[in-house]
Amino acid sequence: MKRLFVLFSLLLVFALSFSITTITMTSGGVGKELEVLYAQLKEFMKQNPDIVVTVIPMPDSSTERHDLYVTYLAAGESDPDVLMLDVIWPPEFAPFLEDLTDDYNYFELDKFLPGTVKSVTVDGKIVAVPWFTDAGLLYYRKDLLEKYGYDHPPQTWDELVEMAQKISKAEGIEGFVWQGARYEGLVCDFMEYVWSFGTDVLDENGNVIINNPKAVDALKFMVDLIYKYKISPEGVTTYMEEDARRIFQTGNAVFMRNWPYAWSLANSDDSPIKGKVGIAPLPKGPGPDGKHAATLGGWNLGINVYSSPKEKEAAKKLIKFLTSSEQQLYKAVNAGQNPTRKEVYDKPELKEANPFMVELFDVFINALPRPRTASYAEVSDAIQRYVHAALTRELTPEQAISRLEKELKMLLGK
Repeated sequence: MKRLFVLFSLLLVFALSFSITTITMTSGGVGKELEVLYAQLKEFMKQNPDIVVTVIPMPDSSTERHDLYVTYLAAGESDPDVLMLDVIWPPEFAPFLEDLTDDYNYFELDKFLPGTVKSVTVDGKIVAVPWFTDAGLLYYRKDLLEKYGYDHPPQTWDELVEMAQKISKAEGIEGFVWQGARYEGLVCDFMEYVWSFGTDVLDENGNVIINNPKAVDALKFMVDLIYKYKISPEGVTTYMEEDARRIFQTGNAVFMRNWPYAWSLANSDDSPIKGKVGIAPLPKGPGPDGKHAATLGGWNLGINVYSSPKEKEAAKKLIKFLTSSEQQLYKAVNAGQNPTRKEVYDKPELKEANPFMVELFDVFINALPRPRTASYAEVSDAIQRYVHAALTRELTPEQAISRLEKELKMLLGK
């Protein structure tokens, strides 16, 4: 009898292990992103004991992450099963992503922000599900602005320069920190200056229009922030999001350009600037064409087309869970990453934890996309190289913009 019981137990363990599906997913680790994801996966696996999810942490640099994906997918690897995709990547990676068009209702995509659904639609096919959305924002020390007689954040770039010079000099801290390293984040920052100055890189037909006086002025202004106005340190040319965030959060900068995730960290219990931070739209550029502009960011979840059918079904369950209203609210409150589901913005818990997400809702809805093209990786690389060369004074702004125009026309044929 005892022998039969042992045999039955072994068979049961074997059967259970045989029925378990193990899938892998990639994730960034900016801010509390990874910590929050692990908590969510713990709950998912509790609800789905037949699925085990293993996380593959990715570099903070989206450029490095992109290159890893190219390596995985070009080799036909079945791992990772679930890919965390930058909002600009679907057109490039579409051939390697599972077609989710027939799962439109399963994921309730009619309840998502229309712009986020558009970002995962390639040639009429849904190739991913929007996970969280982003837009560039201006963080500022509201206590310091008040101390020096300012009753509102800067509305224009000129106002930011004036405030940053006055306060940083008096306080002995940096004036303005942002993302100036040669990586995708620099493209996001550069686009915001270009748009705010009233121009663009491509027109609506995909023609290259970057070589114009407004674009040159926008890049010159970025350079002047470092060398003329001296409100941004020369080291900003090496900064990514977390570099800027750490300087600002330790109380060593007046202003910062960053994404929404930084809010919860800046106001955490151990933050030296807790309760002293404000958020506003990024300033307008000069002249009648100057406007507030924010780069559309955000990340989506796609499924590796090379994964097995069983892994794909498990991946769909995971994505449905992570993009549910309940989990998006949890992510927004605890990781400071904006929901892609419309109804989450009506939740009182969101307004209490991150009021700016509700108050600046129009900024997120009207954020502008980076150049949308299947050749985006090459376009981004060109922008990074020439803008960074100007920031490090290897090229003048005029030279950088001129050479950028020539390379983009060669890449795009327009």
